[in-house]
Amino acid sequence: MSDESRGTVLAALAANSAITVGKLVAGLVTGSAALLAEAGHSAADTVNQVFLLVGLNLSGGKPDAKHPHGYGKEAFFWSFLAAIFIFVAGAAFSFYEGIRTLVQHQEHHRSAFELGLAFGVLGMAFLFETFSWIVAVRGLLAGARRKAWSLRKFMKQSPDLTLKTVFWEDSAALTGLVLAASGLALSEVTGNETWDGVASMAIGIVLTLVAIVLGLQARDLLLGAAADDETQAEIAATVNAFPEVDGIVRLLTMQLGSHSILVNGEIRVRRGLQTADLEDLMKRIDAELATRVPTVVDTFWELHPGAS
Repeated sequence: MSDESRGTVLAALAANSAITVGKLVAGLVTGSAALLAEAGHSAADTVNQVFLLVGLNLSGGKPDAKHPHGYGKEAFFWSFLAAIFIFVAGAAFSFYEGIRTLVQHQEHHRSAFELGLAFGVLGMAFLFETFSWIVAVRGLLAGARRKAWSLRKFMKQSPDLTLKTVFWEDSAALTGLVLAASGLALSEVTGNETWDGVASMAIGIVLTLVAIVLGLQARDLLLGAAADDETQAEIAATVNAFPEVDGIVRLLTMQLGSHSILVNGEIRVRRGLQTADLEDLMKRIDAELATRVPTVVDTFWELHPGAS
């Protein structure tokens, strides 16, 4: 289990738990649709952190008769649920609050206390979310450094959905806070509550986009995505380095979890090797892969005789 992933999720859980109640109270007191949308957003994020923690814990389960390749994909499944929950509980509620405000055309005459409460909660929420976002970015940077990748490439290709989910949630949260503050401020300045409704709708759009991005990545991994190109090249180079190997006929890989890979390959081997030699070769290949590509946890090799 990645320490960065667990630490990032715990930081996000603490931040979201601390501000959900504050946003809800401020939203109810001021009647701001954008604040209520943000309360729904934070509540959804809090539940999602629980989902991610469950996925992290279950993904460490040992292989058994029912799941011979282990439970690594639990993290992908719970990340997929988090993406769905972002849309259902976050985006849908934001759209509802925005539409309700735009249709009802209610005017709110907020007192100085109510405005102070609203902007105070938004300010504190921004600080908490920034802390969580920084923790998430540090986790992503650490993961990118281990792979010797750019941050952009890591965000696109890494199978660590837990880290990426927290990052996108926190990024959406910070954007939502800016939108909520802007909508509330414009409503007060213009005396038109439409701005508050528009802000709530905009928050819904942001959450929808995040849900789509995370959902598509989770879908790809649940369907059995291959390991990244560099990992496949390292596996091939490791196998081809053995003098008994004449070449690789076919090499298939699949992400079993965020940090585990299944390898299924067909190898052309030198003629004249005895059964004991072939068994020893397979053991040495697996041992070398365990050293050079430690994410490879399961291998299946089919041997073909080489050219005469």
